[in-house]
Amino acid sequence: MLRSMTGFGAGEAENSQGRIYIEIKTLNHKYFDIISRLPAGFLVFEDKIKTRLQKKIKRGRINVFLDYESFAKNHNSANVDMVAARSYVKQLKGLKRSLALSGEVTVQQIITMPGIVAHRPQKVMAAQLWPLAQKALVKALKQLLASKEEEGKALKSHLLKISKKIDTSLVIIKHQAGELEKKYKHKLASSIKTITKSKKIYNREKLEEEVAIFVRNNDISEEICRIDAHIKAFKAAVSNHKEVGRRLDFIAQEISREANTVGAKSSNFRVSKEVIKIKSLVEKIREQTQNVE
Repeated sequence: MLRSMTGFGAGEAENSQGRIYIEIKTLNHKYFDIISRLPAGFLVFEDKIKTRLQKKIKRGRINVFLDYESFAKNHNSANVDMVAARSYVKQLKGLKRSLALSGEVTVQQIITMPGIVAHRPQKVMAAQLWPLAQKALVKALKQLLASKEEEGKALKSHLLKISKKIDTSLVIIKHQAGELEKKYKHKLASSIKTITKSKKIYNREKLEEEVAIFVRNNDISEEICRIDAHIKAFKAAVSNHKEVGRRLDFIAQEISREANTVGAKSSNFRVSKEVIKIKSLVEKIREQTQNVE
């Protein structure tokens, strides 16, 4: 199914240890590019997340956000440096004696000294939380792909409508090309009669030769066949279940190239008008294919 490069998905999973929330946003980009925002301690998941996303997404800019909420009661621990505390007590008592000071050395005084009490945040065992993160990732990825496919349906419908309009213009060009020889022959014969002031063409062979040269120089049948083939390939690609963004863009370029040749060869006003329409429609296709994965 045709998929858009833009989408959004979110997933959440929890167990006795905590809750993990993962959010994925995708935007247009020529290549696969992932930007991760993971908490410290969860950076070990970065490669695993990238590997799983690459299996499902071929191109686009992907933003991944992970948030973790711990259910542990004690998030921090305190550590008392007993060696430093004894040293402070000894030195304070020595200071008290040397200065003949009164009063006792208290615990409150000691714990305010630098380096006595250190608060250390509890380390998150991220490696043990990967199964939980994986569950959240699967949910987020499923929602993301669903949103990309939903937008892809709208893109497919729009692209097929544009291709039908190109078909309509191509039918008109085919008809005009079929009438080309007849119209030129009639115009040339009329001109000869006007110049010679005669109602009869005496040198029919020369007339036929001139018409043949004109038709050969203005023949657009091959270009028409190629545009027709490109349109069929385009419709088939749009209905393909694979990643076709680059292929659609390539086909659009080929249609535009053939249309330019038709416009350059033909001197027919109606053909030129339809060529301009086709080129305008191809530009619309190329705008849309920039958002196709």
